[in-house]
This record gives sequence, C-alpha cells and structure tokens, in this order.
Amino acid sequence: MLKKRIQLALSRQGSFSFHDNEMSAESILNSLASLHSTKQNGATIFHNEDVPNIANTRIKVYKTGHMAFYNDEGRRFLGTDPGGHPLHEAKWSKDPETDETYLELARMQLDSLQWVGIKPQARTFESQIDIKGQPGWEDMTLDFLREKAAEVWRVPISEVNYFYKEDGLVPLGDGKYKVKLTKDTLYALPDGTFDGRKIFSSYLSKVNWERLDIIPVVELFQSTIPGSGGAVFEFIWGIYEDQSREIPLDTLRYRGLPTYPSKGAFNIFASFFIPKAPGQEKDILRIFMDTKRSHEVTWSSQPNPPWRYFNHESKLCLTIQDRHLYKVTRHDETNPIPYINRSLGGKPSCQREIQVGVNFFTLIDDQERKEFSFHPDWNILPQTDSPVKIPEYAFNWKWFFNGFPPKTDGIKSIYTVPLYPEGNKEIDEPALQPLALDQIIYYMEMSPGMPAKLEKVERVLVHTFDMSIAGCVDSTHEREYTILFSDPELAQKNAYQLWDYAAKRKELDNLKKVSFLPEKEHLEEVYNDKYGMIFKWIPMFYFQDRGVCQQILASSVRALLPDGILFLVGPRAIKGMFDHYGLDCLYSDLMMNMPFYRQHLKLCPENLINQDITVFLTEKRGSVETKKELEAEASTPSSDSETESQVNSASEPIIPLRNFNREN
Repeated sequence: MLKKRIQLALSRQGSFSFHDNEMSAESILNSLASLHSTKQNGATIFHNEDVPNIANTRIKVYKTGHMAFYNDEGRRFLGTDPGGHPLHEAKWSKDPETDETYLELARMQLDSLQWVGIKPQARTFESQIDIKGQPGWEDMTLDFLREKAAEVWRVPISEVNYFYKEDGLVPLGDGKYKVKLTKDTLYALPDGTFDGRKIFSSYLSKVNWERLDIIPVVELFQSTIPGSGGAVFEFIWGIYEDQSREIPLDTLRYRGLPTYPSKGAFNIFASFFIPKAPGQEKDILRIFMDTKRSHEVTWSSQPNPPWRYFNHESKLCLTIQDRHLYKVTRHDETNPIPYINRSLGGKPSCQREIQVGVNFFTLIDDQERKEFSFHPDWNILPQTDSPVKIPEYAFNWKWFFNGFPPKTDGIKSIYTVPLYPEGNKEIDEPALQPLALDQIIYYMEMSPGMPAKLEKVERVLVHTFDMSIAGCVDSTHEREYTILFSDPELAQKNAYQLWDYAAKRKELDNLKKVSFLPEKEHLEEVYNDKYGMIFKWIPMFYFQDRGVCQQILASSVRALLPDGILFLVGPRAIKGMFDHYGLDCLYSDLMMNMPFYRQHLKLCPENLINQDITVFLTEKRGSVETKKELEAEASTPSSDSETESQVNSASEPIIPLRNFNREN
C-alpha cells in the first residue's frame, strides 16, 4: 500500500517542472523494490545500504503519511501529501566554478491550487557612496561605516553586519565604496511553473538555502497572493528538518533591513517553529513586535507543524495540526476566503467557519452549511463537545450589494493584490492606489478642523478607487456611502475587508447605508446626486487630454455639496482649474515626493512612477457667487459637452490589474 502511494506521487502529472527531478523520480521508481526501510521517530525511511544517512536516503514518509523525496545528494526535490499531491518542488544545481550545490528554484502549491515560486539571489542592488570630505574620512573603517548606516536606517548594527559583510561594502579608493545587497525573489506562477508567466510579488531577505540561517523578511507582504506564507514556511520547515538530520542547525532568526513584524507573521512563524525569548525574558511577542529586537527571538523546529491535505474529489484543501482541523479551502467556490475553526482560537472571516463532529465536519458560510465525512488519511480528532456559538450579525457582506454580489472569477479573485514591477518599469495604477490612500489619510489627520468637517458629512461617493475602496469608508460613523466599481473581483474583496473590519469592532450598524453599485449601470444617476465628500481618481491615460480631465473635474464638483470635501488624484496641471470651479486646494503633493512612495523605493529602488500624478485635498467654496457661476456654466453650451457626456457614460475606463490577464 505504501509503495503504491510512493509510485502514485512520483508519477502524478504536474508534480515535476524540472527535468533533473523527473530523472531523480525515475531513478527512485526503478530502485524502489530494492530500497531498505527503517522506522525513525514514527517516520518510515527508504534508503540504500543497511543504515540510512543523508546521502543514501531517498524517501521519508512522515507519520502523517506526507512524503519527502531526495536526490542522490540527499537534497529534498519533492514534498507531497499522503495522496501524492505535490506541496513543493525544488531544483538543486551545481555551481560550475566551485562545484557546490545550491538551490536554483523552488515552487510551492497553495491551498487554492495556484503556485508561487522562489528564485534565490535573483537581484543584486549596487550603489556607490563617497565619504570623501567627511571629517576623518581617511581613517574610517568598514565597521564605522556600518555603525553609521545602522543609525541612518534605524536598524540594529547586528543586522547591518549580517547583510553587509566584506563583499557588501567594497572599498574603491579615495573615499569611494561600492555597496551591494542581494535579495531572493518571490513570484506568483499563474501557469504553475517558471516556464510560464511569472508575476513579481516581493523581494525576500537573502537566505542560505544550502544551510538555512534566517527566517526571511517578505518585503511586499501585501502583494503576496493568499496562502503564500503558509506554503513557503511549509517548505522552509522541511528544508530545516532535512538539514538537521545528523548535525542540528542553529536556531533561526527573523532578519531584514528592516523587519516588518506583525501578529500575523508571528502566528505563521510559531506554527512551524518554536520561539524563544533572549535571556530570562518572558514576553516573546512584545520583543518580536519591536523592529529593533525582532532578531533577538530564536526559532527552532516544531515537531508537529501544520500539515496540508488535498482532496480533489471534494475539491478541498485541509490544514491539520496535532489532529485538529484548523482550516479548509474549497476549490469549487469563487470566494477565496478559507473556512476557519473558531473552537481552536481561529478568527473566521466573513462568517466562513468550520464545526467538527464525531466523524464529519461542517463548512458554514453564514446560513449555508455543507457536511463532509472524515477521510482516513486526515486522522482528524473527533469533537464531541457542543459547537462554539457562532456570533449573530444584522447582515452579511452581501448586504453591500443589496444581497446580489457580482459574478466573479475564482482565479481572478486570488490576484486582487497590489502588484509592483520587478525592475525599472512604471508602477500601474492599481498598485498606486494604496499609496495615495495613505497620503489622503495623512491629510485628514493633519488638516485643522477636519474632524468637525467630517462630522457634517452625511453622504460620500467613492469612484475609480477599486483597489482601495474599503480604506475610503469610515466605519466609526454612520454615513451613506455610494461606491461605483468596475472590477467585480476587487469590489467583492473590498466588501469582505470592510465587513470584517467593522464586524470585529462591532461597528456594522454604521455601515447599513453602504452601497456597492456597478459603474456601467449607475454612473449617470449617481453623479446627478449630491455628496458631502468624494473620492475620485482620474485614470492616467486621460492625463494628456485636458478636455476630458476638465469634464471629470466638473462632474465631480457638480456632485459635491457647498463646503464639501474632494479627495482627487490626477495630473498636476489640473490644479490650475480649481479656482474656476470653486475649489480651494488645502493640500497637494506629487506622488513621487510622498513619504509613502519613498518608503516603497527602499524596497524596490528601480521602480518608476508617473511624475505627473498628484494627490489633492480640496474643499468646495460655499459662496452664492460660486454657486451661480457653476449653474451658469452648466446652462451654457460648450464645445466640450460631447466629451463630458462620454466621460459620464458607461464608458468610464476600467483600471486593469498589472501583468495578469483578467479576461474570462
């Protein structure tokens, strides 16, 4: 039975994308009958010769039934669940100069059946500094430079020393130094392999994959598709365990320049590794959450990490730890949100929960329920206690769509994250919207009298902010929000986020008047109404068309009440029209000068931006003269009237997502 499972895993279509691994799999299949088997700590080891070691081990079957397969050097090239479904695949190669083995590529299958991949040492960033002229520059040592860098970057000196060793700070003479930093890269792989499409997700701290030394920082963690973190850590845990078979590895540390600690990151880390505080300190989370001390927490391997199980018949992926069912993802739903077990301390999203019984479990989606019988492979611990009570809510997330959410594509829904270019390419609009929203919130916080002004706002319009809709809605006050959307997947994701955020804070009652409306059907009627505040984004492909920009501005101003607030993102030159349309500009910044964009450049220094795009906070004057002026203009025929009707029609542009085909 076990050998049949091994044969199935090594012959399953889609398990291998690298030729060398196919050869390794064929070699194992051909020698399977002659391999010895040995029991070790509940696992079964298949190996050559009499006693297993790193070099002669070919297969490890864990007590859960999960399998790891090794090449002739003892390097893991495939990990699967008990049914042989691939969890990860690694390509190991030889350096032609040193003949040392290194990890060339790795890919991991997510709960959603999508794949992500890691390319180690994908990018090396180089710059040059000149300290000539600094007092005492002739006597400055590399250690002194590292200390100064740590002060400027506000990171511990230990981390600068770690990432900038001798090859990272190269003296060029006469006070000049070459600065080099190499990073790994995480990609989304929509076609499942590196031979297909590769969508850049994030840079990672450089990892010594041949002998693991750190837990890497995922710099653009908000750009990773759902499930990436767990799948990557599943791979890291496996590699760490492999490399600790004979001589245990040192404990790992979370390292980066800087680190980005969060409770979510801590929970993922702690699922696979055991944290330990330095010295006699007890509050591990507090230390971890301090960016200057995150690296002080050490991490050792969990003996019983989470294990994933795919079941294609039921179209499920289960995550089980210590026989407890924690999470379930369904592949046959367009909703990508997983089901979570509340009784184990999980926090379900959008009322999607798991309840475990004696020989079955139930997936609950608000009022909908579906039961699934236990599979012997899963070895789930039966739960005989009464189920944890599910909270009741006045309405669910579908309320925002009047009970009828738009039809969505499950794959497209997974890719509703801000995606940035890998190199020196211009950032697309969807990925700029979160940065612009950060600036808008900053304006709100710094503007004198803004709290009093917001208290008076009763109706709000949000338009062409599809990536960041939820961030435009304030759940602390009851207001009427009208949201025009063009991308159904982004709209639905923002509805999830908005509902979740308010439900956790018991503020759902304040969102009873939030309406998501499809732009094509409701554009004209919405702009015929009046609002106390408007969020409006002018698409960049209109920036060079003064007439269209003017008509978009005019439509927004007409829909704005006197003394109303307009948050506008558009071309810099449009500011020259504000006075004509009765707008006072309170704040404005080119996006390329904003601190939020500057922070992004520290992570992706080669990224480019449209140098014209500007964020404005404006206020409509409430004078009688302004009102008469606008009414007169509205009644006067204009050569631009045809353009205006086009702008206000159903042809309002859809903002596409970067680098991913969103067509059905």
